Amino acid sequence: MSDLMRDGAKEQNSEHGFIVHERAHVEIKGMTEVISFDENSVVLATTGGRMLIEGRELRVGELDVKDGNVVVDGHIDSIYYPDAEPSERSHGWFGRLFH
Repeated sequence: MSDLMRDGAKEQNSEHGFIVHERAHVEIKGMTEVISFDENSVVLATTGGRMLIEGRELRVGELDVKDGNVVVDGHIDSIYYPDAEPSERSHGWFGRLFH
């Protein structure tokens, strides 16, 4: 395999995103590790940062570590990135005044 093809494959695998269906099924790509999971939360390391899925009766379904894809089923209440903190710039002068 040429270096160009290998680099292209790495670039494609680093793409992160997710699709939620009916708040009961989420398909995630760009997952690098399942950090922890139980029936109320799933914590994943992704190429976009640490991702937390909260809900009830959650189950990790399909898991493809090689391609970085995972499916989570159950009642999904929230999906967020706990590592993401708003920067001071996003608040502007007014936001910093009351921070």
